[in-house]
Amino acid sequence: MFRSVLLVLCLLCAPTLYPQTEAEDGVIRLEGVEISEQKETTEYITQDRMEREHSEDLWEALRNLPGVIRDGGGGMRNESNFTVRGMDERLVPVFIDGAPMSSPYRGDTDNARFLTADLEDVAIHKGYSSMMLGANTFGGAIIMRTAKPKKPFEALYKINTDFDGAGDVASVTNALGFGTKQKLFYGKAVFQFRDRDHYRLSDKFEPDPINPQGKGERLFSDSRDLKFSLLAGWTPDNGFELNLAYVLQDADKGVSPQEVRGFEPAYDVWTKWMRQSVTLDGVYTGNTWYAKTLFFFDKFDNTLSGGNTYENLVSHDYQAASTYDDYGLGARLEGGIDINSWNNLKAAFTFKQESHRDEKEDGEKTKDIKENFWSLGTEYSVNPWKPLTFSAGLGFDYFQPAEFWSINDLHASANAWMFNAQAGIFYDITENHGLHFTFAKKAHMPTMSVRYSSPGRMINARPNPDLKPEEALHYELGYKGHIYIVDINAALYYSDLFNMLAERTTVAGPLERINAGKTAYYGFELGFSLYLNAWFNAGGSLSLSRYTIKRNEPNIDAVGNYPQTTFNAYLTVHPLPNAPKRPLSSLAITPSIEYEGARYGSTHMININAANVLPAYFLLHLRLSTEINDSFSLSAGIENLLDENYVLNNDALPMAGRSYTVSFTARY
Repeated sequence: MFRSVLLVLCLLCAPTLYPQTEAEDGVIRLEGVEISEQKETTEYITQDRMEREHSEDLWEALRNLPGVIRDGGGGMRNESNFTVRGMDERLVPVFIDGAPMSSPYRGDTDNARFLTADLEDVAIHKGYSSMMLGANTFGGAIIMRTAKPKKPFEALYKINTDFDGAGDVASVTNALGFGTKQKLFYGKAVFQFRDRDHYRLSDKFEPDPINPQGKGERLFSDSRDLKFSLLAGWTPDNGFELNLAYVLQDADKGVSPQEVRGFEPAYDVWTKWMRQSVTLDGVYTGNTWYAKTLFFFDKFDNTLSGGNTYENLVSHDYQAASTYDDYGLGARLEGGIDINSWNNLKAAFTFKQESHRDEKEDGEKTKDIKENFWSLGTEYSVNPWKPLTFSAGLGFDYFQPAEFWSINDLHASANAWMFNAQAGIFYDITENHGLHFTFAKKAHMPTMSVRYSSPGRMINARPNPDLKPEEALHYELGYKGHIYIVDINAALYYSDLFNMLAERTTVAGPLERINAGKTAYYGFELGFSLYLNAWFNAGGSLSLSRYTIKRNEPNIDAVGNYPQTTFNAYLTVHPLPNAPKRPLSSLAITPSIEYEGARYGSTHMININAANVLPAYFLLHLRLSTEINDSFSLSAGIENLLDENYVLNNDALPMAGRSYTVSFTARY
């Protein structure tokens, strides 16, 4: 009944909330509307906020957003991923400068590898996302945007050093960048390198006698991340801009010992993890129209050695490895026109090809797959009355298998059409209060690994080439406003997911994947910030989440990685705001807290009787920062002040215990 009423209201009102698409020189451009001096919100993360919260990578940057639950820190693959309102990364893709980060086979990208010192901002879209992005934005999108240079000459150097609870150096991160903005061109290069020697477990961790992991430093928790980004642009004085960007990410992730009880675990080793991305985009902006093109290529190579013993790791004598060679390439042609002062129309055509190839250590090929996506998206907005903005969008995606070969004689999926539609209204009640109501219907073609692989080496997957796309209906009623000294961003949401893939096992043993899942996610999210006076300001967020499994295969009765309650808050104290000079006048002391309720330790639907429940945890942090002058700043902090022992992943060892950080930043 609830869903039906909302659907009728959506179709009558045709509403949509506009996502952020461009941000430059303090201006955020939304689909069909432009807002100056955009503030940090629960959907928008600035570089200043990432520095303030000591977020060195995308995974850390997402940690305090309502509706976003991190998953990672260990497990078999040692990946750092997330869910958004119950939907994992397969359903909420990551973009950089409009280009999708491809991981066609498994769908996740390991967000701890995306270092953030070169970014302008990160925007998160939940449920509703622009039709201009192309296919498979089922649950929304995470959009990173590279920072362009703003001055004739600019330079950046950052160093951050982490110490473990015993005072030993655990990690050092460096970032060095140079840029220039001239009348006809601009360019920027940023080099980042993070060398993590280890992290130390909480002193409250109690080891298992058989597991080789003892107290103190986590075994094999070393990792190294290198990121190099290069940006070049041409800006002739005629409304045209051409931009070329290249990003190299190279990671050595070590291994990931599991937290198992009663027997010695097996270990996985990533012997290669490398991603290279190239984008070329051009935009021409006229008085009432614009045209934009984007070409992108993203290559992801990785090699995983599984089933190793502790002795294999110590001697570096790894077991047979499997190599994945994935890439995504494509192009987008986009245009828009202001029909008049209150009507706007835009459209985009996108082509994307995803490719996956894997082979054994001896070079024997086991899969070779190429799949094409053709997408057409349109959006129309109208502003008939100043407080009211109304918009609607349609999208059509065509899925086309191009090449398919498998050593297991699996069958390629059939061609499929996917239909997307969204609508909403954005109403400014007063200058300080606004409401929005949105509806979005989205579709998603399940990832290759779900359609073509099986969970165990001894289990065969029964071919099912007639699988349908997964579909969702998203509804959101939200409020943004300023009440006295408090800024509020609140939303009620309801997401109805159906045709979700489920697994069926027959008496003979083969596993079959079918469109049997139907689930509803719903909840309340609140973000708030308040400015008390020159001495105090505060903020935080709250998420209350629930779900209902309406239909699935037997023994599936719970959703993983979806705690009922999460909460975080901070208080910033400026003890000497009236001091005549910096650094005393800019000194800030910020204690903060995080709470996450109990949840099942999996990102998938699970059997409640076999599920591992991750207990709730409460964390306390403390951070101090100051600006020495316009160019130099210092900060220091204590993470996990109470040395809590907590876990983010099923079968993973706990996260780091108490640690200390010291950071120095120089800008010119």
